Amino acid sequence: MQVYKRTMFSMVKGIIIAPFTGLLVFILAQLLLPVPVCIILGLAAAGVLVYMALISENIYFELDDNGAFRYYQKGSLKNTFDLGTCRIGYKRKTEWGFLGNNDIKLQIIDGANEEIFIDSGPLGTTQFHAMFERMEKYAIPDTETLKAEQK
Repeated sequence: MQVYKRTMFSMVKGIIIAPFTGLLVFILAQLLLPVPVCIILGLAAAGVLVYMALISENIYFELDDNGAFRYYQKGSLKNTFDLGTCRIGYKRKTEWGFLGNNDIKLQIIDGANEEIFIDSGPLGTTQFHAMFERMEKYAIPDTETLKAEQK
């Protein structure tokens, strides 16, 4: 069984960005609101980003040798797929710049033709592509499923 987890860089980046975002919200809010409200808004913005970095983006995937694919978020199992009955694809959008960002959506179309998108950005591109390449070995071959990279 292979496990694919979010990168440490993704988590650390979110924790580092949080206080700067809180400070930016505080400074901008001072243009319109009293200082105590600005402090609360700045702390709330920083708190939300820390929560996202530590809890919300805490995802991982398991792929076993039989093609069973499991998706976990916040430490609990969210979904299980038998890739032998699924088609897969993805959509990736890369933003360049300071610390950059990769928005990667894994697309799974199950046997009932239900289309499911899973945010896989926290994995990072290298780990995502390794996982996707392994998933393709088990999934139904499909030329129409989404495989798009936007820059």
